[in-house]
Amino acid sequence: MCLFVDRVTVKGKKSAVSVFKIYDAETKQSIELKQETATEFQRGRELYFEQSFTKAPKIFNKICERHLQKKLAAIYCKRSLKNRMYEVAEGWSGIEALDEK
Repeated sequence: MCLFVDRVTVKGKKSAVSVFKIYDAETKQSIELKQETATEFQRGRELYFEQSFTKAPKIFNKICERHLQKKLAAIYCKRSLKNRMYEVAEGWSGIEALDEK
């Protein structure tokens, strides 16, 4: 089982790559908990990419409170708050540029 996480450009490359979280090897309970929040997580991502930086963090915070997919939700929550505070440039694609390998 996998969850689409993000699209990023990595150091030294120009085109974006997709990042997935694979969780087949996790415990049954862990898998079930992640599946329960998968729809919410995807909705939060949709809002994030629609630049709805007020609504998206609410969804990610809700996921964090339930301790499910906490790291991913926290990353998107932090990004949303940063983007709301500093705004995004015109033509923003939401693709993160990673500076380290």
